[in-house]
Amino acid sequence: MLLAVIAGCDTAPGPEPLDRRPPVLSDFAYAPREVDLGTLPPEQIVGGEVQVPITFSVVAQDPDGPVAEVTYLIKAPLEVDRALEVGTMAAVGEGRYEATTTLRVPVGEIGDYALIVYAVDADARLSNQVRGTVSLFSSGEAPVIEGVEAIPDTLRPPGELVLIATVSDPDGLENIAQVVGRAPAGFVFQLFDDGQSQGDAVAGDGRFTARFDVPSATPGVQTFSFQATDRSGLKSAVVTKDVVIE
Repeated sequence: MLLAVIAGCDTAPGPEPLDRRPPVLSDFAYAPREVDLGTLPPEQIVGGEVQVPITFSVVAQDPDGPVAEVTYLIKAPLEVDRALEVGTMAAVGEGRYEATTTLRVPVGEIGDYALIVYAVDADARLSNQVRGTVSLFSSGEAPVIEGVEAIPDTLRPPGELVLIATVSDPDGLENIAQVVGRAPAGFVFQLFDDGQSQGDAVAGDGRFTARFDVPSATPGVQTFSFQATDRSGLKSAVVTKDVVIE
């Protein structure tokens, strides 16, 4: 009877092997690697934000069992601890995992964005990391503010003030992402060239307009400043305009 008990113990599960190996990543591919922001179509510049689609894939294999998850991170230039985005890649067969995402960054934040991928198995063992870089740059020329009008340039409140900045761009007016002004009190406002907003008269004529109702104001010279930014993040020189308040 004792022998039977001992023999039965031979089939009981033993401890997990101590030499189980982590997953291994290989054959990492992604696109694009470089993006010239000056060549992006207008629909990829939305509200002062650049939107860049990125596709990538990797082979993940675990010699001791299934891969539980493959994760990607995107980090901004000079950002070590914070990820712009974290996501999971989908299995598509034969050990390959794929993902498509959209990198969203403010206009002008050019530089090298790090793409990092790693895997984990069912035993929480981490794989090696594979890395890539998506470089955002601009090869164009900055826009130019040719002049600013104030209508009227001498105002006695209460009244209406219209500010018009005439802007050009070597790459065309459609390359201008935004024109902003800064009031003497410090607040920032946007000027429009859509033929509708803020009293703008004609869409796409390069005359960017902002309109204000001025119920009261401190008498004296009030200085407004203006700057234009194109779709690549290139900025014009700052141009100022004085308005006399009586």
